[in-house]
Amino acid sequence: MEYTALVKRLDPQIEEEVTLEVEGIEFTGFSFVCPYIIEVGKSYPVSLGFTVLDELIIREIQGEQKELERIGLGYEYYIRGLLYGDTIDGGIVFTDEDEYFSDYPELMDKYVEIKVDRISVEFLRTTTD
Repeated sequence: MEYTALVKRLDPQIEEEVTLEVEGIEFTGFSFVCPYIIEVGKSYPVSLGFTVLDELIIREIQGEQKELERIGLGYEYYIRGLLYGDTIDGGIVFTDEDEYFSDYPELMDKYVEIKVDRISVEFLRTTTD
């Protein structure tokens, strides 16, 4: 899903690390595609996803939580939200491009928690680039 993201912080040591605010939610992600120079304080169109390096950890949760919770100081996050089709809505909708969710039909239309190794950010080109 495409969003407009405000760049809050760029890491001077790790070029791909970027802290963004999307829909009022702040998180640190890993920018794997950035076809232009970005600046702190400016907004850009982005596509968001997630990366799972080993095995997807997913479980049903009680209540109707939608949130991102950073795990420690790294890139890992818990995404809590509503699972439906190939997306999870944790306040920001993430698309499951690797088809992990298809292995969990019993969790569809339920609130779940997934653990991801990082949130992936793709800065999108605009017609003015």
